Amino acid sequence: MTSFDAGHEDLIHDVAYDFYGKRLVTCSSDQRLKVREFVEETGVWEDVATWKAHDGSILRVAWAHPEYGQVIASCSFDRTVRIWEEQEHEPKNSDNRFGMRARLTESKSAVQDIEFAPNLHGLKLAAASADGTIRMYEAMEVTNLKKWTPLEEFNVSGNVHMKEAEGNYCISWCPSRFHAPMIAVGCGKEARIYRQNAINNWTAIITLSGHKDTIHDISWAPAMGRSYQLIATASKDHTVRIYKLTPTESGYVFNVNTIAEFSDHGAEVWRVEWNITGTILASSGDDGKVRLWKANYKGEWKWLSTIDYDKPRDLMEQ
Repeated sequence: MTSFDAGHEDLIHDVAYDFYGKRLVTCSSDQRLKVREFVEETGVWEDVATWKAHDGSILRVAWAHPEYGQVIASCSFDRTVRIWEEQEHEPKNSDNRFGMRARLTESKSAVQDIEFAPNLHGLKLAAASADGTIRMYEAMEVTNLKKWTPLEEFNVSGNVHMKEAEGNYCISWCPSRFHAPMIAVGCGKEARIYRQNAINNWTAIITLSGHKDTIHDISWAPAMGRSYQLIATASKDHTVRIYKLTPTESGYVFNVNTIAEFSDHGAEVWRVEWNITGTILASSGDDGKVRLWKANYKGEWKWLSTIDYDKPRDLMEQ
């Protein structure tokens, strides 16, 4: 385990690795983004750039696929999404190392989550606002990131009472290339799957229920050749849940089953994330631990190991 000074002056809201895991970016209530790069020769995470990126607390940050260059998107309480691109001709740790390419201002409330679409769909970005609106954008010319076209927007609050949702929404794209574009949205105590139809409208096709309190995070697993899909959720009710989506014969409808529920954190769970093959799930919560989960040979999801900042350990279940 490697530790280093966060370098922020306020609460850190999000940490995101790039595609290769060699760079990470952090965002904070201090309105700054900070990029670090891992140097294998020294085993140290070196600073690449730190800059004031928004006029309010920055809530989420995401890397685009590397085929589009070193591109970062960030979202904030200031109601904007901003696109940043690295300028390698600028010296490291200068204010201009990452230049702002676009400022997306369509949201009427805080933008709470963002995620780039799988690169097979092009350079697209989804953004979720506190008013329950999901907006889709696309860079039509990937060589000119100043031009982002708003594609569609749709409201996901539906029958969700605002008190129940606490204005909290999170999103995750379906990574499969064998289905029409789909996105999972956490809204209140439930999550919904939205699919894009032939005329580019997004409609809800599935509801994922079972949580007793607000969903903080949702993550769609890479399929890696599986015939079914897996989606994980993290909730204020202290649990992590894994849902299995199995396509019917038509391939257009899914059967949904909850195949795992864990309450080991004993506290609010804030994030869930899959490994690159979708075989191991990591969760983090207010207990200060990262817990890893993996399916055994029977397909039953079990605890694999726990990472504790104070006592790093690898307790593999036999």
